[in-house]
Amino acid sequence: MTKSELRKEIKATLASLDPVGKAFESMSKCSAVIQSDIFRQTKCIFGFMPMKDEVDVLPVLRTGLQQGKMVLIPKIIEGTNDMEFYFLSDEPNSQIEVNGWGIAEPKAGLKKCNIDELLSEVKADEILVLVPGLAFGKDNTRLGRGKGFYDKFLSELKKKTAVLGKSKPWICGICYNAQVLDSVPVEENDIKVDVVL
Repeated sequence: MTKSELRKEIKATLASLDPVGKAFESMSKCSAVIQSDIFRQTKCIFGFMPMKDEVDVLPVLRTGLQQGKMVLIPKIIEGTNDMEFYFLSDEPNSQIEVNGWGIAEPKAGLKKCNIDELLSEVKADEILVLVPGLAFGKDNTRLGRGKGFYDKFLSELKKKTAVLGKSKPWICGICYNAQVLDSVPVEENDIKVDVVL
């Protein structure tokens, strides 16, 4: 099956999921993250504002903020396949605006993250990256939406942390159970996650 065929199939599966079941699944996955040793040692969370077919990770972001962790969400750089991350300082829903694609992004005025500066303040293994995707393989492969935003960002983050030594960030794919397959089609530039939740 090609990537585009699989994307179409997964989108149809997601559209058919029961909203109440999705809400319970989101809550249980967020609880698993928050109660994990990785979360406890994390000082910085790269999160995302969930779209309607993605796990609602807002409880993780809110808990991170309450515990004094650095919490960031992405913004697409218009006309490119690149993302920049911005620091949240308060309730996520009060610090976003919706872009032309209907995606919630950080409002103007929030502080932009400089990865090099961030890595001078925190160790790589104190960073947790929550990664959305359309499908994940049990071998930690990931199928995104086709634009390569996360593959580019994760590749860059991995390169920068590799230069600094042995520790590496925790890259966690988070999705509904219906999105986990034995494997997904991958290409050379596709970045694996460390764990799929």
